[in-house]
Amino acid sequence: MTTALKVLLRVVRRRMDRGEALKAILKDYPRLTGAEIAALTAALEK
Repeated sequence: MTTALKVLLRVVRRRMDRGEALKAILKDYPRLTGAEIAALTAALEK
């Protein structure tokens, strides 16, 4: 996982802790590839 994805993972976790849904958060990042989304989702499941 790249450094940029690690930073984004922290942002996504914080937003999810505040009650936002993952799908809604990912809509704010339209340039993410399918592989990047899969990596984020896998990291969040740990």
